[in-house]
Amino acid sequence: MPVPRNDAAENIYWVYAIVLAESVPFDAFEMMERLKKHGVGTRPFFWGMHEQPLFQRQGLFKGEHHPVTERIARRGFYLPSGLAVTEAQQRRVAEAVKKVLAD
Repeated sequence: MPVPRNDAAENIYWVYAIVLAESVPFDAFEMMERLKKHGVGTRPFFWGMHEQPLFQRQGLFKGEHHPVTERIARRGFYLPSGLAVTEAQQRRVAEAVKKVLAD
């Protein structure tokens, strides 16, 4: 669960992120497809700078490997969020996530 605040900042809950545990036998892209079948829209995580096409075309970060960033980018995604999301919609999304992970 996201923390409400730390010593440096207060969380504004702009997005709600999930990073799949290594024990989940599929990646975030598969999870997002499965959630889509349940009517839940998602967004992928941002990819590390070293994997951004613009920087790759410019020859930057050539040959660099950042395992933590790469793992999070491939196992993380964002759930629907915003001020207009109702509690009923939140429950529906949570139930869909639980169902997909249980299948």
